[in-house]
Amino acid sequence: MLRGFIRHTCKGIAIAFLVLGSMGRSFSQDQQFTQFYSSPLFLAPSFTGSIVGHRVVTNYRNQWTSIPGAYNTFSISWDYNSPAFRSGFGIIAMRDQAGAGNLGNTKVGALYSYDIIPTPDWHIRPGLGFYVQQLSIDFGKLIFSDQLTSTPMPPTSVTQPGKQAVWDIDVSTSVVAYSDFIWFGAAWDHMLRPVATFYDEDSRVPYKYSFFGGYRYVTKGFLLSKVEESITFSFNFRMQDIYRQLDLGLYWFSEPFTFGVWWRGMPKGQTRSRIDALAFMLGYRWESISVGYSYDFTISKLGLGSGGSHEISLIYLFKMNPKRHWKAMPCPTF
Repeated sequence: MLRGFIRHTCKGIAIAFLVLGSMGRSFSQDQQFTQFYSSPLFLAPSFTGSIVGHRVVTNYRNQWTSIPGAYNTFSISWDYNSPAFRSGFGIIAMRDQAGAGNLGNTKVGALYSYDIIPTPDWHIRPGLGFYVQQLSIDFGKLIFSDQLTSTPMPPTSVTQPGKQAVWDIDVSTSVVAYSDFIWFGAAWDHMLRPVATFYDEDSRVPYKYSFFGGYRYVTKGFLLSKVEESITFSFNFRMQDIYRQLDLGLYWFSEPFTFGVWWRGMPKGQTRSRIDALAFMLGYRWESISVGYSYDFTISKLGLGSGGSHEISLIYLFKMNPKRHWKAMPCPTF
């Protein structure tokens, strides 16, 4: 849903970016992950350093695999918890690419969070992210509607911009509150509304607001030693321009496996498609390594013919022994 800015440009190579040819501009898209807790720095800067020691996270998503030129998203991040400064530091690099013209969104950022302890049972973690963004496209690979009128194919009459890449900066902020069993938070992305066009027009990425949280019930094990089995409910609601998206899901963790099921859509509102997808996830954790795979069954009007979406995550933790008691976030690994 949040990808409505360029979703209809991925119907095929022959008419790729027809909207670009008729409107004279391109819209930016936001990346999206089904396993959003396996891409914590992308979800919210507050998750930076929310572990003991160092963490490296990689993500790959292939969306709508049967549609030519569909979305491919890559992400890698590193973050570190500094108990001495009660702070988290991190960096992230992402790239989203789609369409016959290889419309790309590349973003590199530095993130920071701070741990506030108002009571022994609760932590509040505000965070900030600063980013450099590049939008790029290969106009030479695009075919416009006025080129499909005769054979051989004539040159297009669409005026192309003199640049195929534009740069801008962006900022995001967030806050998360959590105890041993509950967490909830909010994030505000695109605070500077970076540029979203290759032409000299005032087209900007809309603000994005996210609200997320959940509850974990431990069925086997102990919080202060090792949780061997648990059930976790969580949600993630996003708003961007006229688009709304709600993810509701359950995780069942039984050492060393995690199983998850998700519903994605919008039950009420003006959004055209109220049901988007059902997602299923399988994860495996071995010592410091966690691997997750998920598949989205598309049940919106786009249909099963889209091929669904595949997603893989890999997390490695460099654990350290904290000098003080550490209250970990109860969020699921995946």
